[in-house]
Amino acid sequence: METHVPKLLDCTLEDLYKGVEEGSFTSVQLVEAYLARIEEVNDEFRAVIETNPDAMEIARRLDEERRSARKGSLGLLHGLPILLKDNIVTIDRMQATCGSLALVGAKPERESAITTCLRQSGAVILGKANMAEWAGFRSTSGCTGWSARGGQAKGIFVPGMKASGSSTGSAIAVALGLAAASIGSETIFSIVSPAERCGIIGFKPSRGMLPSEDIIFASQRLDTLGILSRTVKDSLTVLCELTSQAGGHIRGHPRDMLRRSICRSCSSLDLRGMRIGIPGNICELKDIHSARLKEFEKIQALLQTLGVEIVQDVNIVGAEEFENLPQTSKEIIFDTDLKIAINSYFKNLKDTPEGIRSLQDLIDCTKSCKAEEYPQRNVAGFERAQQTNPDAILYKRMLKREAYFAKKGGIAGALDHYDLDVLLVPALSVTMQTFATMAGSPVMSVPLGIFPPATKVEHDAKNGFVTVAAGIPFSAFIFGRKYADGDVLAVGDALERATNVRERLKPYKLPTSDLVDFVRKEEIDRRESISSDSSSLSLNRRLLIEPVS
Repeated sequence: METHVPKLLDCTLEDLYKGVEEGSFTSVQLVEAYLARIEEVNDEFRAVIETNPDAMEIARRLDEERRSARKGSLGLLHGLPILLKDNIVTIDRMQATCGSLALVGAKPERESAITTCLRQSGAVILGKANMAEWAGFRSTSGCTGWSARGGQAKGIFVPGMKASGSSTGSAIAVALGLAAASIGSETIFSIVSPAERCGIIGFKPSRGMLPSEDIIFASQRLDTLGILSRTVKDSLTVLCELTSQAGGHIRGHPRDMLRRSICRSCSSLDLRGMRIGIPGNICELKDIHSARLKEFEKIQALLQTLGVEIVQDVNIVGAEEFENLPQTSKEIIFDTDLKIAINSYFKNLKDTPEGIRSLQDLIDCTKSCKAEEYPQRNVAGFERAQQTNPDAILYKRMLKREAYFAKKGGIAGALDHYDLDVLLVPALSVTMQTFATMAGSPVMSVPLGIFPPATKVEHDAKNGFVTVAAGIPFSAFIFGRKYADGDVLAVGDALERATNVRERLKPYKLPTSDLVDFVRKEEIDRRESISSDSSSLSLNRRLLIEPVS
C-alpha cells in the first residue's frame, strides 16, 4: 500500500485524486495529515490563520460518498483539502476577516460563490490562510504578509526571509505541503508575487472566470480570484473543476465554453507557431539581478527550440505615461474603490460585534485595538481612501485613462500590434501587473530559477527582511489576452517543465509528519482490532468448552 502513498510536499492533485479513487488512502487520512503538518510549522511561518473544525466530519462524509459512487464518476477535487484566503466568506464555524480583528464574529448574509463551487465539487475546505491585512491596503508602514489576526508570515527558504502579500499564507501553505492547493485573490500582484517567493505557480485567470461574488473586496471592479498550486496542471485542474460548477455567462460568453476552450488549448504541449513578446520599454525591468537575466536568456533559447518565435523589444505604448504619473493619480482608483468596497461590505453585514458600519468606523476601531499594533503599523492607506470621493474629477479622469491602459495603451494593444500570443517578463513589474488588473487579463508566475550560492544577501530597507539570498527562487511572469487563458497556461506548462525549479528547492524547515504515517496508523489500528476480536472470540470459545467452576 505504501508504494501508492505520495509525499505531501511533492504530490500533485492527480496523485491525490488517484490515491483516494484507488483506495490507497482516504480523505480523512489526507485531512489528518495536513492538519498535523500545519500544527508542526505554523508557529514558524504563520501560513494558516485557522483550520476548519468541521474538516474531519466533511472528509468522513465525502469518503462515504466515494464508497457508494461509481468509480470515476466523482470530480477531480472530490475529497481533496483546499485552503482559502481569509477574505473568502464561508458560512460555517470559520471566520472571514481580511486579517483584521474588527471582523472577528461578523455575520455575512451569504457565502461566497467560490466557496459554493468548492463544496459542489466535493473539495474539503481545510481552513483559512493568513494574508496581508486588508490585502495590504491598510498601511504604509506594516510589512507585507502581516495581519493582526494571523501574525507575521515569513518566507520559507532563508530564516528572516520576506514573504510577499497579500495571498501570503496561501502560497506558503502550498509550498510546504500544508494543503492540496489554495484559492487566493489579486488586485495588482497579490497572487503571483507570493507564489514567486515560494517557488510555486501563481495563476490569476481572466477576471470572471472564477466567480468572486461575496468575498471581501479591496476593489469590487478589479479584484480577481486565482489559484496557488504546485504545478501548472494543478492550476488547470482547479480552474476547470470550479468553472464547471460555476456555470453562468461572462458578458454573453458562456463560462463553460471558455472552460472547454482552455482545456483544448492545454491538451497539446505543441507551442510551434506561437509568438512570445519581450517588453523592452518597462523601466522596472531595466535593472534586474544578473541571475534572473541568465536564466531568462536560457529559457528564451529553449522556447525557440520548441518552435516559438521570440519578439524582442516590444513597446507597451502606455507604459511611459503610466510610469510618469504622479503617485496620487496612480493611487486614486485603488483608494476610491477600497472605500466603496469596505463601506459596502460593512453595510451589508447582518451583525458586526464592534458596531462598524463604515471605513471611518474601521479606522477608529483599528487605532483603538492594541493587537492591531497602531501606530507602529499605521492606517495611512485607510485614511487616504477615506478622503476619496467617486465623483471627484481625478477619479473620473483616471477611470478614462484606465480604459486606455486596459486596451490600446497596455497588454492587449501590444499583443495586437505585434501579433503576439503572450508577453513574457523576467521580474515582477508593477506597471505590467497594473495593466493586467485594469484589463482583467490573465497572469501567471512560473519559477524561473534559484539565486546561486555566491549571491549577495539583500534586505528590505523598510523592515530588514531578507529579499535576495542563495536558495531563494525567482519567477518569470506571463501575460495574455483576456479570456485567452489557455495560451498563458500552455506557455507556463512549457516553462515549468523546462526549468524544473520546484524539485530543487529546499525550505529551511519542513513538517516531519506525512500522509503515509496516517495510512500506517489506520492499518495498525485495524490489525490490532482484528487481533483483539480474534482473541475475544478464542476466549469465548474456551469458556464454552471449559466453563469456569
